[in-house]
Amino acid sequence: QLANKARTEKEEKMSQAYAISAGVSLEGQQLFQTIHKTIKDCKWQEKNIVVMEEVVIAPPYQVENCKGKEGSALSHVRKIVEKHFRDVESQKVLQRSQAQQTQKDTSLSS
Repeated sequence: QLANKARTEKEEKMSQAYAISAGVSLEGQQLFQTIHKTIKDCKWQEKNIVVMEEVVIAPPYQVENCKGKEGSALSHVRKIVEKHFRDVESQKVLQRSQAQQTQKDTSLSS
């Protein structure tokens, strides 16, 4: 089990290093990690994300960039991509509101 875990972690680090060296955007790297949590069978092919050998996601990695044969694999990947960007957006909104609150607190205490 430890050997498998070590091999898996090494593969993930190598994949991440490849993405960075290929000049993949941070958004692309984050999306890859999100997909990989759900579907282990995903890899980089230059700057494209290939999922289950059936779906290819090209930069800028939006839902409309998901290509493949229409079917359950493509629709499942599209749902993951949609959810990823919804989560990223809600995280940004949360961070902005926290920053504004901190700014208000700071100005009130001065």
